[in-house]
Amino acid sequence: MGGIVGSSWFRSGSGGTPMVVLQIDGGGYRTASTALTEANQLTALAHTRLVATLAGCGGMAGDDSTSLDFAAAYDAAAAEAVGSLADLVASYAGLGRLTHATLANHARANARAVIGGATVYDGDRLPDHGYVSVLPGTPPPARGATALPALPAQVDWILDHLQGFAWPTADAARLRRAAAAWRSAATALADPIGCCDSAARGLWLERSPEVPLALGATARLRAHTEDVASALTALATSCETYADAVEAKHAEILDLAGWVLEQVVEGVVISVALGFLTGGAGTAAGLAAVAARVAAESPRFAALLEALRVLAEGCATTVRAARDALSTTRLNLVKFREAAVARSLAQGERGEMRLWWTRGRGWLQQHEDAGGHLLARHVARKDEQLVERLSREPKLRFASTFPDQDTAERVVARVLRSEREKLDAWRSSSERVLALEADLGSVTGRTANRAGELFDVTGVRVVLVRDAGMPEGFRIHTAYPRP
Repeated sequence: MGGIVGSSWFRSGSGGTPMVVLQIDGGGYRTASTALTEANQLTALAHTRLVATLAGCGGMAGDDSTSLDFAAAYDAAAAEAVGSLADLVASYAGLGRLTHATLANHARANARAVIGGATVYDGDRLPDHGYVSVLPGTPPPARGATALPALPAQVDWILDHLQGFAWPTADAARLRRAAAAWRSAATALADPIGCCDSAARGLWLERSPEVPLALGATARLRAHTEDVASALTALATSCETYADAVEAKHAEILDLAGWVLEQVVEGVVISVALGFLTGGAGTAAGLAAVAARVAAESPRFAALLEALRVLAEGCATTVRAARDALSTTRLNLVKFREAAVARSLAQGERGEMRLWWTRGRGWLQQHEDAGGHLLARHVARKDEQLVERLSREPKLRFASTFPDQDTAERVVARVLRSEREKLDAWRSSSERVLALEADLGSVTGRTANRAGELFDVTGVRVVLVRDAGMPEGFRIHTAYPRP
């Protein structure tokens, strides 16, 4: 058997008929683990380079009114984008650890592989082996004061005499640097995507029940990486589009100012002649007339600013769409960041890969602390408390309780497992709330109705609310037994 780590038959529990043969060659798992380690490090490199470049792009949108909408949208999207890259770093480490630990599970019965922690990558040399993590990064705000360009004195004078005019202060050069950074990060994600393909090819070499799960997880992480790359590209395009618009409007403003200057030159010459004849009184009157003529052109300059503002709003719309897409992707990455290995023994050793969360006793308390009310309202309530609640809250059709917290945790966990497809579909959508209902066929708790009847029930309703601060990307807002 040479390099084969393990080979065994799995039999059904009833007839003992051979069902699955395991042939675990460490080479495939090692290939996958190495590829995912490389993806982890490459993503960390992209994250660190992006954060370093963006640090020099603060204030790129300027501080005038035309950039307000774009700057606000950009700041929110940039934070999500940098956070998404950090999530990918952790996700590749999580899936890589799963792959490594699954091989270890096959190689050592009754021994759990302990994978070391990750080195924090600071932008220096990447380690030869092992996973890395990145520190949280916050891009500087896009809105801020920028230096005005050096304009000819005559043009400066004209712009100063326009009513309500403010030079668009966005810095096109910094916008382009930011765009290049976003595009470079998006391009860099092609390498981790290629690593996913390498990992999949390695996994195909193995024959074991968990391989389809591993392949599915790898494919999903690959797709999420593509989603992040698409959003980063959208940010780059928006910054480039805004930079083009700013440069174009700057040129149009200067052209219009030059035209106005040509129109008022004659007035300036006349004012000088009048000043010579009248001892200065004519000069003041003439210059006042010139200033009034310049001010009369204010609407044309205002139209240029309004056109820039509208275009900036269009860029902001694209940026907000990218932010929303990134928010959804980050929720889907939670299960990779928090991935754990579950092992089971069935007439021999079997390492299973599962993307779920280990829920120890008392796990609902974390959801309660995050804003849920399952424990406060639906655990260990007495019959008289159920009846009293109905009298206190006339809109309720019934009031219910689990007998104790252990039962509540067991029932809710069972619903989450049985409704995994609905849960995954919801996590991929933009819906904020998901309600799951199930009849478990055994008593889940006790219910009182408005007729004053109290009886045991076998149903349950679980209400989930998105919460990016929770390990699973959602919190159990409430759950209760129901008829």
